[in-house]
Parts: sequence; structure tokens; C-alpha cells
Amino acid sequence: MRTEQVQTLERNETKLVGYTVTASLNQDLAATIVGRLREDLIGKRHEIANRLDDEGIYLVQVYPDGDWTPDVPFVSIVAVEVSDFVHIPEGLVGHTIPAGKYVKITHMGPESQIGETYDSIRDNGISGFRLFDFEYWSDITSLEQEDSTIDIYLPWKLKP
Repeated sequence: MRTEQVQTLERNETKLVGYTVTASLNQDLAATIVGRLREDLIGKRHEIANRLDDEGIYLVQVYPDGDWTPDVPFVSIVAVEVSDFVHIPEGLVGHTIPAGKYVKITHMGPESQIGETYDSIRDNGISGFRLFDFEYWSDITSLEQEDSTIDIYLPWKLKP
């Protein structure tokens, strides 16, 4: 695992449609909840109108106020980007990532090692307090390969 250069950039608003679940990190790791939702989304992707990307998938993580630990439940949204919310299939939700300034960190290596990248983000003081972050998986077929890349986005100085 290695982390590419950290960069700051402006992002436009991003509309997403997908599955949502509330669970702790430890619950997700034990039951592979997000992985199962990702597989379900792949199977249902063809039903989502106005998709903008046929390959990529987002993982949005919305955190509760207060101290976070791996046992504290938070919201995960596994979704694809859409141009609008005209038709959201039953069982899926719409979510909007706000426009703004973000720090982008690219995790390089298997998805199973992404915790090391998040540890590095925390240890280097990049993360601070944040209400949410999100990942973009451009190629979900190669997530466990050594040359896999996952982009992690953290809101820049977003305060409650």
C-alpha cells in the first residue's frame, strides 16, 4: 500500500443514487456490509436512470457528531453518479455531495489495506473534524489488486 500525493481541489455538486446502511466500522468489517451493497448495486445499476459513469462507484461515509470509534455507527451510501433524481428505483436513495473545496488522497493498493491510508490521514493531521468523507472506486473489478487505486475526498475545513 502506498499513498499518492495529497492535493486540494474544487468539486462540483455530485448527485448519487444507491443503497444506504447505518453500521459501525467493526460491524461492516465483520459482515462485509458495504461489499455486499456494492455487489447489489452492480446488479441493479441498469435500473438507475441518467447514470453519468458506467464503471465508477462512490462510497459516502456520514459521521455522527462527537468522538468516533470503530464501534460508533455511521451512515454509508454506496452509489453511482446521476445527472438528476427524476427516477430513483425502489429501495435506493438519492444523496448529494455538496460542491466545495476538498482534499484528495489516492490510496494505491488493495482495498483491504485502505485502513492504513486512513490511519496515515489521521496521523498526518489531514482529517481533523469532518461530517463526512467519500471514496471513488473507478474500477471495482480490481479493488484487491496491488495496482488498484481508490480516491478519498475529505471536505476542506468544513465545520458544523
